[in-house]
Amino acid sequence: MSSSAHVVVLGAGVVGASVAYHLAELGRTDVVVVDKGPIPATGGSSSHAPGLAFQTDPSKMMTELARYTVELYMSLGRDEPAFLQVGGIEVATTRRRWRELQRKHGLATSWGLDAELLSPDEVAARVPLVDPERINGGYFVPTDGLVKAVRGVDAMLRHAERKGVRLLGDTEVTGFDLREGRVQAVRTTAGDIVTPIVVCCAGIWGPKVGRMAGVSIPVQPLAHQYAWTTPVAQLAGADSEATHPILRHQDVSMYMRQSYDTYGVGSYQHRAIPIRAEDIPPAARATGGGAYSGMPSVIAFTPDDFAKPWQDACNLLPPLADTKVDTGMNGLFLFTHDGAPVLGESRTVGGFWVAEAVWITHSGGVGR
Repeated sequence: MSSSAHVVVLGAGVVGASVAYHLAELGRTDVVVVDKGPIPATGGSSSHAPGLAFQTDPSKMMTELARYTVELYMSLGRDEPAFLQVGGIEVATTRRRWRELQRKHGLATSWGLDAELLSPDEVAARVPLVDPERINGGYFVPTDGLVKAVRGVDAMLRHAERKGVRLLGDTEVTGFDLREGRVQAVRTTAGDIVTPIVVCCAGIWGPKVGRMAGVSIPVQPLAHQYAWTTPVAQLAGADSEATHPILRHQDVSMYMRQSYDTYGVGSYQHRAIPIRAEDIPPAARATGGGAYSGMPSVIAFTPDDFAKPWQDACNLLPPLADTKVDTGMNGLFLFTHDGAPVLGESRTVGGFWVAEAVWITHSGGVGR
């Protein structure tokens, strides 16, 4: 069975949902959103991402994209919020990092982003698990926070659907019809969709989708480690998901966040763990454990890679030493060599647009 649309969005994660939402807001509703997984929890990176949104970036453009994303997610969610605005703190454990945080504060101030520098005791007052003796200070942005990605995706897509956008879940892209260097149709397991415009927001599957159209997308899926602790004694009885600001520790390439009476710890300091988009397992063979069982964007946790990060986390947050890792994952995300997203229309295939290597922090702004 074939159909048609003016725009076909490939991927119903945070980026594809944002694209569809903003097209609908502009009055362009002849749009189909296609995803190989169930909508809104598709099993891609958006479904497992920890959701920390630190807005400050050395790039003014990236900072502006993040600011808009926060504003958007603050406006989403009726029964449950899509954004928990708990604030964000980056700590410095070296004098060099402290100078960097001072520069970052200067950038934020010049761009109109509300931020302040904190003493070690002021950091510990906001995140009582932090040992103030181990840090030089912190950089605090009160509007940072936690994105509830699946809630946000659901809210954006349902809003777009009410305006006429069509959602096609559990449907895989199998190829493209190209003529004279332009997109003519998308081939899917549910039939062909005739269209002049495709927006590839397929995330970790983006390189595979691009190759189907003869478009090279310069990105690489990599595994990133994230783990949850057992309950932290100092957080016993917590009835809110998070009251502590999210925490970034760039001296060891890590971040942390509260989740009720436990803590989540993410690390980028482990060895590189690349995977080809073609080798990402289908849900039936996905190897993530626990809550991530069957999720294709999660592969098996490798505890040996987490040994040093766990020690560093306990050094900064000593109460974690009385806990252990309860659940861990190696979650797949899409990376570029410089950390910036890949955006725009292909120079080789007309009508094939790309929005890849976009993380939750910038997804709302990129979609717009």
